[in-house]
Amino acid sequence: MTQDHKVGKGRPPKHSQFKKGVSGNPNGRPKRAPFSVAQAILNVLDGPAKYKEGGKVRIASRRELSARNYVRRALAGDIGSAAILLKLLAHAERFGHMGARKIIVRNWLPDYEGQTAAQKTREFAANRERKPPKPGLERKQSHEPQEELPLP
Repeated sequence: MTQDHKVGKGRPPKHSQFKKGVSGNPNGRPKRAPFSVAQAILNVLDGPAKYKEGGKVRIASRRELSARNYVRRALAGDIGSAAILLKLLAHAERFGHMGARKIIVRNWLPDYEGQTAAQKTREFAANRERKPPKPGLERKQSHEPQEELPLP
């Protein structure tokens, strides 16, 4: 230790003191996640709700209960509910769901070395777009040579 610096209570050694011009919190406070009203509404719609059907208490999403309510009203003769129900059905058939959703994947693993997240997303989407063959129309093809059995 040097003679010009005393070490004691409230006087740490020079090597362990904060350095001038260097922040003790270099990354700073993390930023808040942006609030999304659309996400809040989707969370409410997808939340579970209890209802009675046939004397039994059942649980379904609020989205499903809303669709059931539109069906019930449409069957009772409400034209407006029937129109909304048909619009929802057309939207669901066209886009595959009732609303837009954003899926965030964290800590994904690449399929091969050097694969970026954008590449993996494109490849995954391309694989999903391939339509499976219709049942009963698939052909069983074997690339192995077939043995012919001698007739008796």
